[in-house]
Amino acid sequence: MNPTEQSWSLTALSPEIAVTCHEAPPMSDPALERGIDAIWQETLQKHPGLYNGRVFCLSGLSETALTGFWCEYRWVLAQMRSAELGARLKLRSLAVTALLICPDGVVLGRRHPSSLYLPGFWQGVPAGSVEARTGDETIDLSAQLLAELEEEVGLSDGVSVSGPFIACEHDTTHIVDIGFAIHTGQDFAAIEAAWRARANDEYDALECHPWHEIAPLTSRVLPTTRALLERLAP
Repeated sequence: MNPTEQSWSLTALSPEIAVTCHEAPPMSDPALERGIDAIWQETLQKHPGLYNGRVFCLSGLSETALTGFWCEYRWVLAQMRSAELGARLKLRSLAVTALLICPDGVVLGRRHPSSLYLPGFWQGVPAGSVEARTGDETIDLSAQLLAELEEEVGLSDGVSVSGPFIACEHDTTHIVDIGFAIHTGQDFAAIEAAWRARANDEYDALECHPWHEIAPLTSRVLPTTRALLERLAP
C-alpha cells in the first residue's frame, strides 16, 4: 500500500517538550540477533557505505515529554525490512523533519530512488533519524534538525527553527517524526544553489510552492508533511 494512504497517528506537541534518556533494553535473544545481523549484512551488499550508528528510540510519548533510549541503527533497519523481526523488536525510532519556509513559499524534496526509507516520495525538508552525533546522552532536537538541514540542503546560516508542533507515527514501521518549521530569508534560487553545491544525495529534486498552491499538493506528500502544512498554513 502507498505510505501516503496508510495509517499514521498524530500527537500535538508542546514547543517546550522535554526529552529524557534511559538505558536500552538488553538484546538477549540469539535468534533475534542473528536475524538482525542477516538483514544488516544483506543491506551492506547494496549499500556498502552504510554506518551502524546509534539512533534514538521512544519508550514514551506525550504532549510534553519524550522518553527513550539509544540503540544500534541495524536494529531499526531490521524492523523496517522484516515484519517478523519488527513484531519482536517493537522499536519506535525517532526522526526530525520540518517545513522549510522561504519568501517564495514552502520547499519540498523528493526522496532519492536509492533511499532505504520511502524512496521517491515528496516531503518537507530536511528529515532524518535522531542520531548520537556528539557521543553524549543529551538530545537536542533543534540541533539535530539543523545538522540535517546542512547535510541534506546545504544551508547552515540565516535560518530559525520553531516548534516542535506534532509527532506523527507510521503505524507500519513505527518511525515517529517530530515536525518543526524552519524559516529563512533566502529565496528558493539561493536554496536550490546551496543544495546543488553542498548537499548529500538524500533528495533528487527540490520544489518550492507558494502557500496558495499548497492545497492540491497534500495528496502526494507524506503524512507528516501534510499535517505540518495543515498546521502551519497562514
